Amino acid sequence: MNYKTVVPIIVVGFTATAYAFSKIYTKTNTPDATIAALDKNNIPVFDRWATKYHDLNMDRISYYPFYAVMPLPAILFIDKKMRKDAGKISIMYLEAFAFTGVVYGSSVYFIDRYRPDVYNTSLDMSYRHNGNYRNSFFAGHVAVVATSTFFIAKVYDDYHPESNWKWLVYGGAAAATIGMGYMRLEAGKHFPSDILTGAIVGTTAGLLTPTLHKSRTKPQKWTVSPALLDNGSSGFAFTYKL
Repeated sequence: MNYKTVVPIIVVGFTATAYAFSKIYTKTNTPDATIAALDKNNIPVFDRWATKYHDLNMDRISYYPFYAVMPLPAILFIDKKMRKDAGKISIMYLEAFAFTGVVYGSSVYFIDRYRPDVYNTSLDMSYRHNGNYRNSFFAGHVAVVATSTFFIAKVYDDYHPESNWKWLVYGGAAAATIGMGYMRLEAGKHFPSDILTGAIVGTTAGLLTPTLHKSRTKPQKWTVSPALLDNGSSGFAFTYKL
């Protein structure tokens, strides 16, 4: 754990995420004429069928597991072996979340995509024109659940590589991610492609971060870190040492 490198990465990642969030959740309402002109036939076939869903109760329920999984990796510290490295594991988890936050924030900041239920003409226009309903791509709830649960699975696997329980933990991570994807689809808040992308981003963050910090006999030649560009946009930099 190189704190001189990791801590700045986390700070930059969360700062960029906070900035993006201040913009993506304050989008101006969409003109009613624009909403009225929307045609679901312009949506790709594999996503089009999601426009039939709208369930505000499911939307509300989905926030319970969304917030519940954020502190969930603390259960790793029940294990004495991992408890000794609680500080390092916690830093890694923050780093994983910074990765997810930057990718999600950048995506929603630069891409305006209407949520599926915006295409539902039976809903009142005052609901459909909400600026937040242009934040469909990609599914942040799914990304957060995948980040947390796959991080738990990967860290447990690294500390107990011979354990048969690790497959149950990985299975639980997959089930939790799929379950959240279902809830967000049923709520009418995301298309299947949004959900798939969120699952990929979150799973990558959860698995990749512990992998980058895993002890090695040879120095690691490549690193990935958040980067802020001169034009105000954010992303990630890949470095390879020759």
